[in-house]
Amino acid sequence: MSVTLHRNIFERSSFYYPAVDLYLPNVPLIHVTENTFVNMTGRALKLSLSANVDPDKYSVVISDNVFRSVGRPNLDYVVWLYCSPVYAPNISLTGNNFYFNLASATVLTSCGGLFVTENTFVNPDATYDYRVQVLHQTVATMFAPLNYWNATTFDEIADRIYDHADAERYASVQVSPWYLDQNRTQTASGEHTFFKGPFEIGGEIKSNMTLSSTEQPYRVTKNIFVPLGLSLVIEAGVTLQFTEGGITVEGEW
Repeated sequence: MSVTLHRNIFERSSFYYPAVDLYLPNVPLIHVTENTFVNMTGRALKLSLSANVDPDKYSVVISDNVFRSVGRPNLDYVVWLYCSPVYAPNISLTGNNFYFNLASATVLTSCGGLFVTENTFVNPDATYDYRVQVLHQTVATMFAPLNYWNATTFDEIADRIYDHADAERYASVQVSPWYLDQNRTQTASGEHTFFKGPFEIGGEIKSNMTLSSTEQPYRVTKNIFVPLGLSLVIEAGVTLQFTEGGITVEGEW
């Protein structure tokens, strides 16, 4: 059994419901390819999956679609991939173009088996391009290499992704290497230089930074360095616990 959604154009959807809502718990082969979702005030695509089939025969491919100007700022997603149970294998999101979408998350997922690669994300008004709701205790790391994030540094990309660095209960997302250009020809690689975990910090900041969470103390495990031209803002009520180093400031704090 298989389901294919291929070469359709979706231009309208309601505020509350996605243009395409697929509940396919027992379908092993699902292909959503070369569709266009454009100028929509609602969500674009929701795909609900299950791992009730033979993993060797399970294949979900969402590829070469265009999502442009979809959603509103208070909507939760443009594309939502929901899995029950969390880990369903062989799910790929590849070669898609996401431009100027407005929902708070461009891609939202609870699928631990999702592999995200060769996509283009240019959504400056979205809060996140990729938001993970997979528990870290279930899947420690999810992979999203070789995408264009409309960013040049790892820290800029990390700001576009909601994962373990933002909430300790969720999985980490591995984005390195990534593309530096929309033509996907030049690559770069890197890792967190300041945030070592959700509440573990240290090292040199690469952009203006604000520490605002008062949920629990930040653990400083390496000397914090604020270079000339950048600022580190520590809001009232924030607690720093130093296990090593201190704070060196050439810029402002």
